[in-house]
Amino acid sequence: MKTGIYVPIPHVTAHSPRLAAATAAAQRPLAPLEVDPAFTLARDSVLEAERLGFDLALFAERHLGPDLEAWVLGAAVASHTSRIQIMPASNPDFWHPNMLAKMAATLDRIAPGRSAINFVTGWSRDEQSYFSSVRHDSDEARYSRAEAFIDTMRATWSADRDTPVEVVEGAEFYPAALPLATAGEFPPIYAVSRSERGLDMVAKSADHWFVDWGSGFDRTFDEVLESARVSIDQMRERAAHYGREVGLCVSAFVLPAATEEEGWQRVDELQARTRSTTPHLVGPQLGAMGARLVGPPSLIRDRIDRFRELGVEFLLCKYVPDVDALDELADIVSPIAVVS
Repeated sequence: MKTGIYVPIPHVTAHSPRLAAATAAAQRPLAPLEVDPAFTLARDSVLEAERLGFDLALFAERHLGPDLEAWVLGAAVASHTSRIQIMPASNPDFWHPNMLAKMAATLDRIAPGRSAINFVTGWSRDEQSYFSSVRHDSDEARYSRAEAFIDTMRATWSADRDTPVEVVEGAEFYPAALPLATAGEFPPIYAVSRSERGLDMVAKSADHWFVDWGSGFDRTFDEVLESARVSIDQMRERAAHYGREVGLCVSAFVLPAATEEEGWQRVDELQARTRSTTPHLVGPQLGAMGARLVGPPSLIRDRIDRFRELGVEFLLCKYVPDVDALDELADIVSPIAVVS
């Protein structure tokens, strides 16, 4: 099983002193020669993750708040790396597919053959209002556009300067003759969706899917696992309908503690702190706790292994970015990676 991390940024990461300092610094100009603390935190975290053997770093796309722009940050950090895969997120409603194809090809040459795209169709109405002119009147419209977006992006990667460009009257997208090749194979596309139409888009167009294991903190792990099993069976059927297979991933918050009870006490503390400061971020920051990878390392490893037995190939970890947190996380998930 491969492993990755969410790169710590304010809108997706639970509180830590260093993250709080970076967030505060974002709201003031930088002093002469000062490097932005959020960039330093991201760079240091990814380099440490690379040293510890993690396979991928996800840069979430959050346009509201003090988060640095995902593609710019990902490219800047990528230039310091040598092995780890770099995956910025992208909502297709904020970009044109040919622009994103060029950005991804550029990143793939900065981190040779190590780029990926986290393809998300959006959840924030405010972001959609402020940063996109695209409006959808139905799920069908949203996901049909997303499928056309991915098809166009891949066609642009396939094109070269001698490829004739067919401009189709009335079409929103058509491929460009992009004289910039990706470093290797086309960047893989990781996607997440829970709606029926969104799941169909994943089955048709994505390379990897973040498994729907349900939601809420009040379920047992067996209930979480059963939700994941049902979701996986259904996705396999959907993908087979289109003659495809989709890789299976799990996104989860990993919170080690001496006991499971102690771990959930810490979850309560993190929830209370987030509700008192940024209540709108409780879900984005802490919702992945619902996967119940909380407690002693041996318990967490056992639960990760049970996901692996369902066919999950990749674990993307959220964590509290305290000092030594990545070392502790690596101690937990590295045995899983070695076994598989």
